[in-house]
Amino acid sequence: MNSTFLEYSTINVERRDNGVAILTLNRPDALHALNSVMANELIRQFSDWAVDTRLRCIVITASGLRAFCVGADLKERNCLDEDGIRRQHALFRLFLMIRLSLDIPVIAAVQGVALGGGAEIALASDIVLATEEAEFGLPEIGLGIMPGLGGTQLLPRITGRGRALEMLLTGERINAEEAQEYGIVSRIFPQKEMLSRALEKAEQVARMPPLAVRSIRRAVHIGGELDLNSGLAYELALHQRLMASEDRTEGVRAFIEKRTPTWRGR
Repeated sequence: MNSTFLEYSTINVERRDNGVAILTLNRPDALHALNSVMANELIRQFSDWAVDTRLRCIVITASGLRAFCVGADLKERNCLDEDGIRRQHALFRLFLMIRLSLDIPVIAAVQGVALGGGAEIALASDIVLATEEAEFGLPEIGLGIMPGLGGTQLLPRITGRGRALEMLLTGERINAEEAQEYGIVSRIFPQKEMLSRALEKAEQVARMPPLAVRSIRRAVHIGGELDLNSGLAYELALHQRLMASEDRTEGVRAFIEKRTPTWRGR
């Protein structure tokens, strides 16, 4: 397997030829806190991925063992005036919007603490895996503010309103087992297995037909915001489009011929 490596100042990227990309947050001394430089680098990388037609799945992780991401860099923010703080947060929001508009599955491999914006990066992912030591929290209320990268919208859609409000109004952290019970985390792994298990899952997704993957994501993310009848109609439209695709024909033929299908994304 061949890989291409990109090294930024705050993130590292590995793009594998099997359609999987690994993005590693890399500010270990700051517990991978989001600063303006990291936001700009994330915007650049996700913008590049938006036009990468061969990309099939992204894994987001972090270097070291202590943290996934602890949210905004408060040391940087403390040095900014009010306009500077608004500009910093606008960068964070731009990254979030580009990330959410990307039509590619994202797996968050969370080790250590995921707080504030770090928890929100995980919440915005399609699949969240966690180590046994992982913790999640949205502690912004303790700073006199509130989540600003989707926490108040993403969390209740996953956990339900009651559990979300408990976390948001108290700022309390939950551990990996609680996060799994709440529906935030799908699987928990030992620390030493985390990255390999995340890559196994990403490779499994990458082998699936890309048109079907995109359609399923749209049905869940977009259809899930509609009323039931509208959601069912949206699902049917996506399903019928797939039924007319070359990939559907190839999938049936490969099943009958007992061979691995060759997906063409059309």
